[in-house]
Amino acid sequence: MVDDELNNRETLSRRLTRRGYSVDVADGGPEALDKILRESYDLVLVNQTMPGMSGLDLLRLLRATHSPSDLPVIMVTAVDQHQTILDALDQGANDYVMKPLEMPVVTARIQAQLSRSKADRLVRENDQRHALAERGSTDGLWDWNPVAGTIYFSPQSTAMLGYSEGEIGNRPEEWLSRLHPDDQARVREELREHLEGITPEFRSEHRLRQKDGEYRWVLCRGVALRSPDGQPLRVSGSLTDIENSKVCDPLTGLSNRLMLLDRLASGIARHDDTGTPQIAVLLLDLDGFKVVNDSFGHAAGDNLLTEVAVRLRGVVAASRFAREATIARTSGDEFIVVLDHPRHAAEAMAFATAVLEGLRAPVSLYGLPVTANASVGVVLSDSAATPAQLLRDADLAMYRAKELGKNRAHLFEADLRARAQIRMSTAIDLRHAVERNELVAVYQPKVNLKTRTIAGFETLMRWRHAERGLLLPCEFIPIAEETGLIIPMGAWILERASYQITAWQKMFPMNPPLTMSVNLSVKQLRDPHLIGTIQRILDETQVPPKTLKLELTESSLIVEIESARSVLAEIQAMGVGLKLDDFGTGYSSLSYLSTMHFDSLKIDKLFVDRLATDSESQAIVKTILNLAGALNMGVVAEGIETEAQLGQLIRLGCEAGQGYLFSRPVDASSAERLLRECYGHVAAA
Repeated sequence: MVDDELNNRETLSRRLTRRGYSVDVADGGPEALDKILRESYDLVLVNQTMPGMSGLDLLRLLRATHSPSDLPVIMVTAVDQHQTILDALDQGANDYVMKPLEMPVVTARIQAQLSRSKADRLVRENDQRHALAERGSTDGLWDWNPVAGTIYFSPQSTAMLGYSEGEIGNRPEEWLSRLHPDDQARVREELREHLEGITPEFRSEHRLRQKDGEYRWVLCRGVALRSPDGQPLRVSGSLTDIENSKVCDPLTGLSNRLMLLDRLASGIARHDDTGTPQIAVLLLDLDGFKVVNDSFGHAAGDNLLTEVAVRLRGVVAASRFAREATIARTSGDEFIVVLDHPRHAAEAMAFATAVLEGLRAPVSLYGLPVTANASVGVVLSDSAATPAQLLRDADLAMYRAKELGKNRAHLFEADLRARAQIRMSTAIDLRHAVERNELVAVYQPKVNLKTRTIAGFETLMRWRHAERGLLLPCEFIPIAEETGLIIPMGAWILERASYQITAWQKMFPMNPPLTMSVNLSVKQLRDPHLIGTIQRILDETQVPPKTLKLELTESSLIVEIESARSVLAEIQAMGVGLKLDDFGTGYSSLSYLSTMHFDSLKIDKLFVDRLATDSESQAIVKTILNLAGALNMGVVAEGIETEAQLGQLIRLGCEAGQGYLFSRPVDASSAERLLRECYGHVAAA
């Protein structure tokens, strides 16, 4: 059971336990994934609405590795979340229950899914037994006499490994010595357990060495005939070639992850003392594949993946790597190409460029052209590399390609690994920043441009790291958003800002009163408790709602606009202001202004920087000011650093702004000193 509310977990767990179920709990998606990776569960009960990773996000991740019959998932949702229910069922949820929970309904639906899963499993096992019988004529057979220490292999068994009849002897070691080194201990233990009667059947998937030295995946099954006292007298069974099913991706026919890892290990093992790389690894991730799935459906997404596989084969076939390159699909829209003996890094990068060019032509999906752009990470093997390290480094290079603008290739550099380690360390430290009081609020004045008097502030967050000193938001906010920590951090900064502006409004009573702006992450809009948190802060701090402004950046809001609409409407209904930050740098500015009813906007620093010398920027700023005036919106210019920029803004009619020309972000005591210098008094208590 996955639920972020402790009371919900304890209550429902207790009730289900009383009804005979064994219940394990997780407080969110990350903990649930960790437990499911390590343990085996019959069913998962997931609360749909959770901060950070939602129930739907967790469902998508589970369905990438577990089918609905392998691991049933029941969603717990609210009565009014009809679209959420449809989305969950579309993503592979088995069933749903609605709050408030009625235990007879909950247990009935749990039992129905468990029964159905068990029936499906029995059907699959029965089908497998029938399939095994049907393939009996082509499978290899073996018959082992443990007492005599001899074993018979049928001609099909020996031919499967490339041997002629009679080339393999009749001793058990003829089989056991051909086991892959990584499978040796496991297979011998599985065999021991069956001989001792611990398991009813010997069943093992493993690799056997062929005559040519390569390894082939086989399924070995057998049953022991025993004496009255339980001693094994004879063990007979079959040997099935499962190479294709074990190492091939069923959708594209490319190699799968298992085959890829084996291929990488072989390439690394060939390393010599010359320092010449034995293999190059290209990790390719499609840009915007989720949009294709969401817009056209999963069938169209599968068609696109299949076409990408065809084009990758074509690029490889046209290259000098045609005979020995390996192409694999490892998950979702991720593909790997392994090149043998690249001459140098430039050759691997040239091949990556050829891949991007091969994907450039649009693919027709339901009559519409869709371009399969991709980001590619490239890494070359070295003596210290392992398959996991190569894939990690290729992944880092691929994400760097995405950061640089997508639809490009990037060669791995050692500093990418260092950056990733710093990022991981930062994520770990950030979890303790709030409880250790390491977060710091600073305030940048917003001024009347003509009078240069302070009209309000923007609250910004800093992190006073114990070892790295004072960190700027760009160094930790993206990580906070990825990990979900932005939710408690966002609540903290909003509360701190509200208390502070309330105190300053009392100290410096003015008409209109001082205002305070606070940045709101788009990730916070997914928090089901956001509205309650804002209302609590308004009640506790007694800040006038109209003097509190929540800022959202236009570029980030575009990806969440539909889901954010209702949340922003609730915020507006509370009387809290909404400000559109970085205006003019996104894609749908006019639609935001006409439908979301922001009461103010910020002119991005990009335009302010060029005001003094660029007539085009002046025209853009003038247009923004005219548009805001027509919509009765306030405007703030950010990033003002020179008198020339200030003069141009005043000439164009901009009334408010902020920037280093007036003040950098400062702590609360310094901000209060600026207010005293500006207004010359403090209100009587």
